[in-house]
Amino acid sequence: MIKSLLKQWKAQAGQSKAMLCSVVAWKGSVPRKDYPMMVVLEDGRLLGTIGGGSMELKVSQAALKMITNTESTLFDFDMTGDDVDADMGLCGGTLKVLVEPLSSELETFYGDMLKQSAKNGKLMIQVCIGVDSPIQVHRKIVTSREDIQEAGINLEKQLRELFENQLSKSFTHGNTLYLMWQVFSPPTIHIFGAGHVGQAVAQLAHFNELPVKVYDDRTELITAERFPYSERLQMEFPIKREAIAHIPKQDFILIASREHKHDRQLLSHALDISASYIGLVSSARKWKLLSENLHSKGHNLEDLAKVHAPVGLDIDAQTVPEIAISILAEIISAYRGKTA
Repeated sequence: MIKSLLKQWKAQAGQSKAMLCSVVAWKGSVPRKDYPMMVVLEDGRLLGTIGGGSMELKVSQAALKMITNTESTLFDFDMTGDDVDADMGLCGGTLKVLVEPLSSELETFYGDMLKQSAKNGKLMIQVCIGVDSPIQVHRKIVTSREDIQEAGINLEKQLRELFENQLSKSFTHGNTLYLMWQVFSPPTIHIFGAGHVGQAVAQLAHFNELPVKVYDDRTELITAERFPYSERLQMEFPIKREAIAHIPKQDFILIASREHKHDRQLLSHALDISASYIGLVSSARKWKLLSENLHSKGHNLEDLAKVHAPVGLDIDAQTVPEIAISILAEIISAYRGKTA
């Protein structure tokens, strides 16, 4: 999220003034619960979204009025109204939005965070906001329990527990609002097969800011024109196990090759490396035959049961774009921790 915002700000705004708007606390039902951010440019354009609607409009208007200020402001929004004609949110929750200048120091901080996230499995941002006027904001990168050293045993314990469980959460302690924010690193989707479905899934994944690597041996398909936003790796099929052994366990594998025998071999390799998500483009009958064959060759039923086949949520998809939507919906459900 912040990576995309910084990239857009550099590309579209250059060094023009901008305000960073961050949801730092929420209760009840609100548009987004992932502590989103957006950037308001001095010409009124918005990069990203914190949930839309009247709340986002009010935040962007307030941020524009502050565009020349150097101070930060914390806004409270009550969305518990019940008058459908009133200019008030009806979601049923409350939230706090921090609006602050998008300075070079902030850009450097989040740039360092992105570098750290590539090296550390556990990484969170601790934000401390002194709510007394003028508002003071302090951030630090947390990669271990030892990085959290606060005055007060209970406070330190609470922050460390959030870190250990990798839970994004905010709470107030005294006159300070604390936010432990998990730096979400989405899984890379490894698509084996550059056909119609693979291409459509790659396009949707890019729209959802998910990195993609696509593998195929067909030169005419694995092109920059068909996969402009994906890393393309040309490999001979059948692909050997060594060729995919480098894939991290947290990444996702989608198998959509042109031949059943290649699918079977890729499935066997993916099961061997214990990928966290394995999806197979297939019919129910094809999966039955492939899974029986894999079981006969030593793969246990428990592991086979984890394979998403036929892949995708059941939305009665018929066309290639519909199939791609069902697949990406299942992928999102899986990495967000839901049961697809």
